[in-house]
Amino acid sequence: MRNMKIALISFWGLVAVLSSAFAIAQSNKPIVAVGTFESSFSNYDTRNIQTAIETALSKTQKFSLMERGRIDQLLAEQGMSAGGIVGGSGQIGGFDGVDYLIYGRVTQLGLEAKNLFIMSACEAQLGIDIRVVDVRTGEIRLSETLQQDDQVNTSDSESDPCRGVGISAYDNLTASTARLLAEKLTQSLFPVKLAKVSTNEVYLNYGETFLNQGEVLKVVSLGGGFEDPDTGEIIGAEEELRAVIRVTQLRPKYSIAEIMLQSGELSVGDVANRMSKKSQQSASKIVKSCKSADSRMQRSCKKAGSKCDKATQKKITACTLD
Repeated sequence: MRNMKIALISFWGLVAVLSSAFAIAQSNKPIVAVGTFESSFSNYDTRNIQTAIETALSKTQKFSLMERGRIDQLLAEQGMSAGGIVGGSGQIGGFDGVDYLIYGRVTQLGLEAKNLFIMSACEAQLGIDIRVVDVRTGEIRLSETLQQDDQVNTSDSESDPCRGVGISAYDNLTASTARLLAEKLTQSLFPVKLAKVSTNEVYLNYGETFLNQGEVLKVVSLGGGFEDPDTGEIIGAEEELRAVIRVTQLRPKYSIAEIMLQSGELSVGDVANRMSKKSQQSASKIVKSCKSADSRMQRSCKKAGSKCDKATQKKITACTLD
């Protein structure tokens, strides 16, 4: 009886392993390995960066992650560090089944006291050089220097606000830098796109772990690509601005956004580009101006005439997306 129980446990364990392997094989998600991060500062442990990046990438739900222990084992077996991952042939050995490898170096780490008139503030600064490499070709798909700063302490104007501030001051910066990398990588490989289009709203293929409630995005339609005249490489595609949308509902795997302003037909597959806070504010102002101009036109055009014509032209100008 005991042997039968052991056999059953082994059988179902094998089924679980095979099911897991089958699920991974059936997934179209790229497999990403977060490799070694070196540091120009001996007292800074970069393992927090690795963990933060893995967490941020996992939340996008667009990638499968290689286990940390397996990555460390492969790097140790080949004696590789962040500075020597890519060999002379351009390909990376030992990482079969992995699509992208992320590695980098901490290049900036510091605290700076700033005078804010009646008080002083301590600002933590973190800079990381990051590379994302296509394992199959050795091509660098993303190369970024990410720099973040964060106010971590305040004091009166006569005191040093950075005195006693420890290494934990960089925790928020590490997390925000990891989120920024995940966003850049995800947008580079899998842009936010329209998955469904209706009269007044659109459905987006990203959900609550990536987009934010109330976030404003601009929708563009991609045209033909254009080449680098020297290398023949496709370096971009023509973009036509079609709409400004705002996220109103978040779901685990998708979001719903209202169409705030539209200047052309929207189609499934159109790209919804994220914008900086400043750009979002500018877009919201354009939408507000458009609505005001439309209201004035409605009042002015109760009767036909030059007044209506002028109000109509102003409405067209205010509602035009550049």
